Amino acid sequence: MATNYGKGLYKEYELLLSENASVKAEYKLLRKEHQLLQKEIKSKEKLELELAEKATEIEALKKEIIRLNALMNTDGTNSGTPTSKTPISKKKIIPNSRKKSDKKIGGQPGHKKKNLETFKEDEITEIEIHAEEECPYCGGKGEETENIIVKDELDYEVVVIKKRHQYPIYKCIDCGREFHQSIPNNLKEENQYGSNVQALSLSLMNIGNVSVNKVRKMIYGLSEEEINPSEGYIIKQQRKADEQLTGFLEELKKRCLDLETLYWDDTVIDINTTRGCLRFYGDDTIALYVAHQHKNKEGLDEDGILKLLSSDTIVMHDHNKVNYNKEYSFSNIECNVHMIRDLQKTTDNLKHEWSTRLKVLLENTNSQRNAAIESGQKAFENGYVKDFYREFDQIMLKAAEENKADYNKYYGKDERTLILRILKYKDNYLSWVVNFDLPFSNNLSERALRGIKSKMKISGQFQSEKSARNYAAVKSYIETCYRNGINEMQALIRLCEGNPYTVKEILENKCGD
Repeated sequence: MATNYGKGLYKEYELLLSENASVKAEYKLLRKEHQLLQKEIKSKEKLELELAEKATEIEALKKEIIRLNALMNTDGTNSGTPTSKTPISKKKIIPNSRKKSDKKIGGQPGHKKKNLETFKEDEITEIEIHAEEECPYCGGKGEETENIIVKDELDYEVVVIKKRHQYPIYKCIDCGREFHQSIPNNLKEENQYGSNVQALSLSLMNIGNVSVNKVRKMIYGLSEEEINPSEGYIIKQQRKADEQLTGFLEELKKRCLDLETLYWDDTVIDINTTRGCLRFYGDDTIALYVAHQHKNKEGLDEDGILKLLSSDTIVMHDHNKVNYNKEYSFSNIECNVHMIRDLQKTTDNLKHEWSTRLKVLLENTNSQRNAAIESGQKAFENGYVKDFYREFDQIMLKAAEENKADYNKYYGKDERTLILRILKYKDNYLSWVVNFDLPFSNNLSERALRGIKSKMKISGQFQSEKSARNYAAVKSYIETCYRNGINEMQALIRLCEGNPYTVKEILENKCGD
C-alpha cells in the first residue's frame, strides 16, 4: 500500500512538474505579450502626444494663415494703412467719398481746354526773332513779308546776386562822435548768404521734404555752381528759424485755445533710431505742429493745449482714449471715417451683415447731410433724425446677435470690442447727425500729417528730438500761412530777414481776401 501510495504521489508530483512547466511557458508567453502591449501602449501614448503637438502646431499655423490673410487684405478701406504702402502685387485702393459716374477720366466732351493766355504787350520782357532767310524747299533767298507767327513762352531764370552793402560813417558836428545806420542781424558777417538762399533751403526741406544733402546740390545747380552752402549751414537755418518763431508759436497756441472746434491727431516718426511722435493741433485756418520723443499724456500736457481747453470747446480726434481723462474739461467727438474702416475690416473678415449695413447708413446719411448743407439747410428734420437713430439701434441689436450666434474664435473678440466701443461712444460718433456745424471725420488732421510720411521716406529719421521740433516749428509757420492764402516762399523770406508774419497778420490777410 505504501508503495502504491508513493507511486501515486510520484505521479502527482510529475503531473505538478508538468503543469508547472506549462505555467512557466504560459507565463513567459504572457510576459512577452505584456511587454509587447506595454510597447504598444507607449507607442500609442507617444503617437497621441505627437498628434496633440501636431494639432497645436496646425492650430497655430491656421491662426498665422488667417493673420497673414488679414494683412494681405488690409488697405486704406479697412485700416489706416496709407496708399503708399500698398504691395506692388496689389491694386492700390484710394479712399474716395465721391460717387462714381459713367464719365471717362480726364476732360469731358465740350469742355474748353485750358491754355496759357497770350501775353499783353506791356507784359513782354524779352523778344527773340527767329529769322529764316533761305528757302528750305529750293534754297533761294527769302523776302520778309508783313506776316509774323507769334509764340509766347513763360519761363524763369535764377540770377545770382553778389550785393555789397555799404554803411557810410558820419561824424557828429556837435558831439564829435561817429555813427552809421544800424546793421541788421542778417548782415553781421563780412559775407553771408542772403535771405533768398536761406528761404530756398527752408522751402526745400520743409515743403518739399528734400534731404539736406540734396538741398545743397539743388541750390548749387540752380545757381549755376555759384552758391554752394554746406550741409551744416542748411541744418543751422532750421535751428535759427525755430528761434525766430518762438513768439509765433506761443501766439498760435493761444489761438488754438480759442477755437470752438479743435482737430488733433499724431503720427509716428523716427528720432535717432527710436519711435517718436509728431502731433497736430488746429483747424482749417491754423496749424500747430509739435514733436516729442514719446507718445504719451505727459507730452500732451507739455503742449499746454488740451489741459487748458474750456468745457465749451469740442475736440475732434481718432478715438484717442486719453481725451476722456477726467483732468480735461472739453467735449469729444469721434472720427467716423476710422469707424467705417473698422466696419469694413469686420465685413472682410467675418462677412456679417450688421457692419455693412452700418457703413452704408453712415455714408448715405453723410452724403445727404452734405447735400442739405449745400442747399442751405441748417439741420435735418426731427423725423429724419429719429428714423436714423431707430435704424442705428436696430443694426446694433443685429450686431450683438450675429456676434453671439456666429462667434469666430479668431475675430469674434475684435468684433465684440468694436460693438461695445460704438455703443459706449455713440453720442461722440453721431453728433454730426444732429448738429451740422460738427465735422463727420478727422480728415483735416490726417491731411495735415500726411506730408510727414513723405519726409520719413526721404530723410529716414530725425537726428534728435530738437531737430524734429525745429521741423515742427517751421512747418507750423508755413502751413498756417498757406491756409490763409500767403505765399510760403515770401513768408520764409520774411522769416529769414528776422520779420516773420504774426498770427494776427496772417488771419487778417484771409479776412481781407
